[in-house]
Amino acid sequence: MSPKDGEGVTELATPEQSTPVRTGSRRLLAIVVVVVVILLIGGAAAYILLNAPAPAKVLVIGTTDDEISFDPADAYDYFSGNIIQNTMAMLVTYVPGTTNLTPDLLSVVPTLANGGISTDGLTYTLHLRTNLKFEDGTSINSSTLKYSWDRAVKLNGLPAFLLDYISGAHEYFGALKAGVATVIASAYANYTAQGVKIVDATTVTVTLRQKWSPFVSLLAFTVTTVVNPKSFTNDRFYPNVVVSSGPYRLSTYLPHQRYELTANPNYYGTPPKMSRVTIVRYTTSSDLKLAMTTGVIDVAYRSLLPPDFTTFQSAASVKTLQGASPVIRYLVFNMCSSADAAAGACPRATVFSDVNGALLRKALAYASNRTDIATSAYSNTVSPLYSLIPEGMFGHEDVFKTVYGASPNIAAAQSLLTQAGYSTTSKLSLTLWYTPSHYGDPEIYVAQALKRAWEATGMMTVTINEQEWAQYKASRTAGDFDVFLLGWFPDYFDSDDYVFPFLHWASGGSAQFGDWYHNNSMDAKIEAQAAESDPTARAQILGEIQAGLAADVPYVPLWQTNQQVVFKPTVSGIVLDPVQFFRYFTISVS
Repeated sequence: MSPKDGEGVTELATPEQSTPVRTGSRRLLAIVVVVVVILLIGGAAAYILLNAPAPAKVLVIGTTDDEISFDPADAYDYFSGNIIQNTMAMLVTYVPGTTNLTPDLLSVVPTLANGGISTDGLTYTLHLRTNLKFEDGTSINSSTLKYSWDRAVKLNGLPAFLLDYISGAHEYFGALKAGVATVIASAYANYTAQGVKIVDATTVTVTLRQKWSPFVSLLAFTVTTVVNPKSFTNDRFYPNVVVSSGPYRLSTYLPHQRYELTANPNYYGTPPKMSRVTIVRYTTSSDLKLAMTTGVIDVAYRSLLPPDFTTFQSAASVKTLQGASPVIRYLVFNMCSSADAAAGACPRATVFSDVNGALLRKALAYASNRTDIATSAYSNTVSPLYSLIPEGMFGHEDVFKTVYGASPNIAAAQSLLTQAGYSTTSKLSLTLWYTPSHYGDPEIYVAQALKRAWEATGMMTVTINEQEWAQYKASRTAGDFDVFLLGWFPDYFDSDDYVFPFLHWASGGSAQFGDWYHNNSMDAKIEAQAAESDPTARAQILGEIQAGLAADVPYVPLWQTNQQVVFKPTVSGIVLDPVQFFRYFTISVS
């Protein structure tokens, strides 16, 4: 037989001939071993893969909002505040979906009945829970609470005026206005001794200079929360720092782009539904819509274009929710008067100040067209607003509808412009300022609607200009704008929060809006309504305040918004709160 037929493999052979036979056997054995090993390893890997826990899901939320500062002593915009609310526990908070207060860092909400409020309404006793910690393990106690409040007053950031009723704080803010260093130092020392006192490790008393009934609600706002003294010194702001005391910690973030939240292991309360949350910021509403349409994000909240939300409402692939909102939008006039400017109380007198300015402010109130704004900018998804106090809130009255009408009164506007010295040949020239990103894409259409309405008088020429929010905020408080658009969501859920911050000169409230409205009689009424416990008497004073608002026109209320959110069907736990607190920690995605 020929070897090519394979018979030589089994023949007796010489040693030289037997070598290939032995090598082939070893190779076969090696192959068998390798196959067995692969099967064993593969089986083990398959076992591991089949029995390993599924990777943790991440809740991804899209928004067009942008942060300004995460420092509670200076944070005064919606998105920054919302990140703080989800990463830092407040002293008290709201039961989800309601306006009812419930303890958070405090063990009890102070009331007259439980002794937390003194019978004269001037002293509040705050009891902290025991064993509270920041994310780094630092204790939260009476010392950190007092430090945080003293720091907020001393640094006098944008929301600091809300602490004006605390004993000593008012005097300190007055010293700051005076600009005398020795007086400032003395006033601050006086404040720390009088306003907030440590009783024991978990108890603090706060004494007010006069009765102010919204004080308990203020305990739910970010300016009163507790910060870590190790990370927040009392000589400057820390806009990019969060040391968590709440459900989430801010683990990493790309400023103005992406925010990564992870569960805080030292949080005293119920762990969040999702251990990880990513918030992605989109620069335009169109980008946010695309991200939701393609499934890149699980939730789209603030702010889709109104027509896009309408489209999502009829889409089977997503779900939508709408809710009432306490957010209001309005026009601001820079009313810095000649006298106040000369005294250094505000930057410069403007065309809207003094006697002539009153005529112009009223003319614009007559000419403004809320219906055009609602239709051209918001596809009728917002409601016209005729007071700073939103519709549905205690004491609201449609004072601007009563005085100026529900629709533009061009003849009345022209009459006032004529009295102020303007005509069709000598027109009033104005620059209307808006910010393009902070309030969403419709803002340009709002500005255009106001330009149309005002120029319909034939006696005004309106130029529209814009600044991004960080510069816009600085420019308004520097007095650079004469007339501009702004918005408001509540610090504390009370009608006082729609008059005190806007109209109270002595606390510096009107100055932080870039308005500088100054009326001593209005200050007295605002303080009176806040101290009034009888609802009927308080409503009457609020009515007088709103009548004064319509008479003086430091602002023109324009519209009230609705909350809107779009989300995947796999998402649950979304609550559209009446107080506009959007909780990430109640949301889950399956």
